[in-house]
Amino acid sequence: MSFRTRADAEKSLTQAYASGKLNNLPPIAGSDGTILYPYGGSWPTVVASPLHISIVELQAGCHPEQLDIGAPTEWILHQAMAGNTPIVTVSPRFAGLHTNLMITATSQSGKPLIYYVNLVSDHSKYTPKVGFYYPQDIQSTWHLQTANAQAFKAKADAETIATLPNINAADLDFRWKTHCAGGGWFSDSACGNIRPVRVFDDGTHTYIQMPSGQASRGGMPTILAENSAGQPAIINWQYRDHYFIVDSVPHQILLLAGKGSAGKVVKITHQ
Repeated sequence: MSFRTRADAEKSLTQAYASGKLNNLPPIAGSDGTILYPYGGSWPTVVASPLHISIVELQAGCHPEQLDIGAPTEWILHQAMAGNTPIVTVSPRFAGLHTNLMITATSQSGKPLIYYVNLVSDHSKYTPKVGFYYPQDIQSTWHLQTANAQAFKAKADAETIATLPNINAADLDFRWKTHCAGGGWFSDSACGNIRPVRVFDDGTHTYIQMPSGQASRGGMPTILAENSAGQPAIINWQYRDHYFIVDSVPHQILLLAGKGSAGKVVKITHQ
């Protein structure tokens, strides 16, 4: 399976793991040569070489607190920052060494982080850079978006009068493209009854017109959003008169229904 970006790979693999399609999350090869391991799901091995530096990249925004290594006299360690991302550089004094490294840190949200890394030294081979991706954080964002979506849907359903906001036809932007996917984030499929009739925005709200009788023909899909960098974006929305009304104009909106290989996904992208 190929991915357009690192974020694509992280989301797709996390979804596959959550749905039971993968028993273990694999490492990901980053575009800059970084090997990314799932945090908490593996104990990566870094192969280092004398006179070369290997880099261990921590979570962006976290605060490193302590480095502990099994053989401190045989390895050279330094901490540094790349923007807001902490890194640890590793270099062995000799070939043929084997030890382990523990790094403790606190995430930007205050969560404790513990990194375990095996270190092996070789005469000529070395790993330039390793990092981590964070499946639990990705899933937590999805759960938060789903909970918010359900709360706003319940609020909209409780309203006795359902009317669309006043909109000016001259302000409408219909440059939205819909794409059906399913059985995975990036594969093509028919999305059936959750494909919108039309999508437009007025610069403030995005309007997604659904087929008539949506609720009786399979239920309402979950609605999520992403920004232009492919990162999850929290949105508020209501459902009125066959329209999802999103209170912003995200770069991409996702409609999801079903699970696993039977799942349906509609990607709605602003052109």
